[in-house]
Amino acid sequence: MEHYDKREFNREMEQVEQCLSEYLCDPGYGGAVAEILADLKKSKGKRLRPGLLLMASRYGADFRKTREKLCRLGALVELVHMASLVHDDIVDDAPIRRGLPTTQAKYGKDMAVYAGDLILSRIVQSLFRDGFEPVGKDFSDTVEAMCLGELGQMECRFREDATAEQYMRNIYGKTAALCRLACLAGARMSGCSEEIQAQLEQLGIHFGYMFQIRDDLLDFVSDSAAEGKLTWMDFREGILTLPVLYAMEKEEIRPQIVELIRSAKAGNFSSEDAGKLTRLTVVSGGMRRAVQDMEKHMTMALGTIENLPDHGVSNVFRELLKTKCSIPEMPAPV
Repeated sequence: MEHYDKREFNREMEQVEQCLSEYLCDPGYGGAVAEILADLKKSKGKRLRPGLLLMASRYGADFRKTREKLCRLGALVELVHMASLVHDDIVDDAPIRRGLPTTQAKYGKDMAVYAGDLILSRIVQSLFRDGFEPVGKDFSDTVEAMCLGELGQMECRFREDATAEQYMRNIYGKTAALCRLACLAGARMSGCSEEIQAQLEQLGIHFGYMFQIRDDLLDFVSDSAAEGKLTWMDFREGILTLPVLYAMEKEEIRPQIVELIRSAKAGNFSSEDAGKLTRLTVVSGGMRRAVQDMEKHMTMALGTIENLPDHGVSNVFRELLKTKCSIPEMPAPV
């Protein structure tokens, strides 16, 4: 088994940060442009996606000689995520992200739109300038999928006829597509065989599905406050997630949830309504089925790892699946 060096990985992640600072440098405009870019540098996320890319790249024969490019590529994947968050905050009218004022709250929605676009332009520049043509289409496909996922979610807001199938299609674009890109781009640029690329691509997809379903479950379980989310915030905004959609498949439950959807749309969703919705998703089995879907993607992700070459990073992937996609404690039926 090839050894996985944690210290080496940490140094690479530091290089990713350096690349991000470079990509977010002021082009000489000064003023608000310089301030916005400086603020974005301060917004430190978990850097999950660059981590996935660098982990996946370790299965490639060219990993060591392409390491510098891989760190730069990891920064580009993070920039896609960053641009999407800047735009998401405009749509959500979000005042705070990661403890700091959002771009739209501090500088206005117009400036935030163009700030997100500026980040995307930096990505395109680097893809053509720095020899990343092999993954250029992967990036464009991912951005398209992300846009379609968000459009699909907006179309389904407060929709009483929304389905679980639509939800899964939307979260592929919202979350799974970018995790797919991270794993696939790392595999492709490090010289992995097509077979290994395909396995890592599937690993990224299943990880993304798991990650998003868990995030949606945290919208209404007991530890949601610790995760920084308000209870049933998605539902209040008209976003119907998997536990709700599964619950609505029960004929005796559906009318009660439709009534709650209408209350939320009218802005009258109360704490009593939240308690009722939690109870309905539990007694209908909707919450349990959502957890089962999450477990299904966990099993499939672990299966792809078994098909990868023998490398120490495989255990790191397994541990990541356990920590980032742990199953939250479900409320008991009442």
